[in-house]
Amino acid sequence: MNTYITQLIELIDEAISKSPRKSEHDDFEAEEVDDLFAQEFLQGKPEKISEKIGIEKYNFPATEKLTPAQTTTILEAVERLLRAYNWEFMFPEDVTDIAKYQFIIDNWDSKHIFCQQGIVQVETCKFDEQHCPFPGHCQVCHSFKCENDNSHHLHKGQVDFTKLTPDLEREEDAHLREEIDRFKALMKQPKGDHFIVGIHNYCDGRCHNCNFTDKCSSFALHEELDYAHSNDHETSNQQLTAIFRATSELIEEELSKKGISVDEALEQIDKEETSRLPKHALEIQSESYAEKINRWLESNQMELESRIVAEADSGIKDNIESITWFQLFIPAKISRAVKGIGENKTECDIFDAHGSAKVALLAIDECIHAWEGILQFIPRKEDSILSMLKHLAKLRNDLEEFIPEARDFIRPGFDE
Repeated sequence: MNTYITQLIELIDEAISKSPRKSEHDDFEAEEVDDLFAQEFLQGKPEKISEKIGIEKYNFPATEKLTPAQTTTILEAVERLLRAYNWEFMFPEDVTDIAKYQFIIDNWDSKHIFCQQGIVQVETCKFDEQHCPFPGHCQVCHSFKCENDNSHHLHKGQVDFTKLTPDLEREEDAHLREEIDRFKALMKQPKGDHFIVGIHNYCDGRCHNCNFTDKCSSFALHEELDYAHSNDHETSNQQLTAIFRATSELIEEELSKKGISVDEALEQIDKEETSRLPKHALEIQSESYAEKINRWLESNQMELESRIVAEADSGIKDNIESITWFQLFIPAKISRAVKGIGENKTECDIFDAHGSAKVALLAIDECIHAWEGILQFIPRKEDSILSMLKHLAKLRNDLEEFIPEARDFIRPGFDE
């Protein structure tokens, strides 16, 4: 077998030497090269890998006839060959060399578009555990399951926010005190008549599309801060310090009104952290969807970029922006909603849960519409896109069953 493998690699090297070379465009801007790749990708016709490369499938030995080391040797040569022809199979993490080799050989006669200007990525994962090409080798779909327990990998790791916040104990100067008082006044403004109270709690966060920015205290506060766009690093840090100080002082003032000390409040928080309940199935389901998006975008990056460049007016860019915008928004709102439902919850908690659930449902509606739009432009990605749509449809249905009042919630400003 070793002799045959040597001959096979020689055959592969010969095919590599005959591979089309990427055209040189020294005088072209990067954007022009991207345009060429996009046109080539969208106008090209799929070709059989075996016919384009000139090596038939029967030349590759079956995995059961190879040792693991021999499989790895051939796989490395095959992947080198595919790269020479600008093809790259996108495998999930932790897939073994044997599984990769078997998948490539099984799909050696499959058709894919060949581009001389750049790499074409070949999707391998359909996010369908029942028809997984890597059973026993990949845990991606298993991690997407909605299991209501603390072993879920999303529970691992905690952020130490004490390292991210400024020192609130340091002495303040007159200017800092002035800034703290200014921000406290801004934070208290929602109680005035000018702003719609709570409107920012139930919006989608896209201020550039909003007709209520002049009535939103959160928007006014962010406009006032504007520290993210400051070129003065020291000034930005001072503003951050003032914001944290203003926030902490307001919290202390509110606790004091209720006869609660800061130490008592922190002690209660520690107790709640210690006795934290497992994540709700809806939370894990929404977080799993967010992970799926990451994998799908990674697997289809080249095609999406090509279509956005070549079909600027098609709407696919807007669809992708909607999906990525709500990727983390949906899990955050669902988490807030489920935490507001249950025993010992106040009317305020329940009100907020209904509002949070409604904006999550509206976001899911928009994402479903966006995925349907992408499916129209890339019908050959039907399997993976339908998997996304099924996931969202189930999430929407489960959330509506869990909080049936959500759709009827009247959002301040938007639904009045």
